[in-house]
Amino acid sequence: MPIVLPPSLDKRIHTLREETEFARSLTPQQRLEVVAKVCASAIRILEMHPKRDKVLATRAPLPESTRLALKRLRRGA
Repeated sequence: MPIVLPPSLDKRIHTLREETEFARSLTPQQRLEVVAKVCASAIRILEMHPKRDKVLATRAPLPESTRLALKRLRRGA
């Protein structure tokens, strides 16, 4: 029996272009508003997490490539 994908994952129906059309159509200000809403939602979810303090205390180290990119950006500012 062949695997049947749900319609949302069937690329014959939904292309990547179609899936990203909404985001591509936004102005920078509108994108910022979307990001702010996502962050606010994440904070609300985190507030309900039983290990909230542990989650907030966890910090992943920056990759070396990011450190170098930040260094270059700071030199150029």
